[in-house]
Amino acid sequence: MMKVFRPFWSYDVKKTEVWLSDMAKNGYLLVGLNRWTRYFFFRESQSENITYRIGYDKMQGASLSNSLVDEGWEKVIQSGNWYVISNEKPLLQIKTTSVREGIIKRNKIIMYIFSAILIYFTCIAIFNLTIISFTLFQNEPVEVVESPMWILTYSLLGLAVAIFVLAIYSVLKIKKTNKYLISDKSNKLQGVKHTEGRLSKEKEKQLKRTGQMVVKRKLGWMYSPDRLEKWLETMEELGYNLYRVSRTGTTFYFIIGTPRKVSYCADYQNISDESYYDMHRDAGWNSVFISYSSLQKWTIWSQEYSEAEERPQIYSDQSYHLKQARRVAIAYTILFLPLTIMYILNLGLFIGGMFNNGTTTLNILNTVMFLFCILIFGSFTVRTWLYYLRLKKRYDFQF
Repeated sequence: MMKVFRPFWSYDVKKTEVWLSDMAKNGYLLVGLNRWTRYFFFRESQSENITYRIGYDKMQGASLSNSLVDEGWEKVIQSGNWYVISNEKPLLQIKTTSVREGIIKRNKIIMYIFSAILIYFTCIAIFNLTIISFTLFQNEPVEVVESPMWILTYSLLGLAVAIFVLAIYSVLKIKKTNKYLISDKSNKLQGVKHTEGRLSKEKEKQLKRTGQMVVKRKLGWMYSPDRLEKWLETMEELGYNLYRVSRTGTTFYFIIGTPRKVSYCADYQNISDESYYDMHRDAGWNSVFISYSSLQKWTIWSQEYSEAEERPQIYSDQSYHLKQARRVAIAYTILFLPLTIMYILNLGLFIGGMFNNGTTTLNILNTVMFLFCILIFGSFTVRTWLYYLRLKKRYDFQF
């Protein structure tokens, strides 16, 4: 048995995971972790290629999710809310892994605490340096009062300096690690990119030329997601099978095949949470599109079903579905209503100026542009509320 002390291992879990894999290659397999003393425990064994992932979850149970088990992950240890899972597959073959959400949140809390400590010590240091500087510039005599406990004074000063340095290190290190984890998480979500079974560009061009592939564009569908769902389902029933969606989410590629019964759901989330995707994938849904924008995190889900089955729905709770629709309407109202009001005010001022200074071609062009912006941004807000009202009306009839 060998134990290794790594005091700041949780600040950079990616680096710790690589270190654990290197230890396994050197014949030391992880068997234990003491999160309080920061010791890792290893059992000597044969050299193995193992991929490790570290997770942090307050609600973590004894077993892993089905998607992780199917991918070959096994839980090695659990210490408090921390857990370590391992996989003997080569890293490039692993498509699903543990979520980073808990680590990111925990790191943020620690970073905020150390930031507060840093601000406090900085203020104290600035205050004392200001007094000392003021005294020196005033050429006032400085009297040093003897302390009966200089050792304690210097010890506390040394402790304060150590905490100050630790706070700087923690804030910088965690900020860098979190930035990397968030970027990695975002890339992974985008990266469930629907590249499996993706045809080459030449093959797509050939299908378009022969009429076997149809390309349709839907701009602004996120303001009326229910109509997009209906349109996609109708296309499937007509034999236009959705093949892929462009990166921007506005271009839909269909391959002419057989009529299918497919349920679609365009879902909006404020925060990208990996557990959200795992939960729906475990329930049999496929994510055919995930938006890149952090402000508009849209996912289009699909699930095929038979004639004998009921149409599957992501939102079985109608009241929750209505809340989601209202959240979409509120989000886009907050986003576009101020712009609409701003352009209305600008248009009023501009028209007033034209009455006083005369009309030119440029003035007319600017007026048209203002009107265009008002209509566009205003329509986005109105369409999202119409979506909410349609959904409310539909559920009212069902009650």
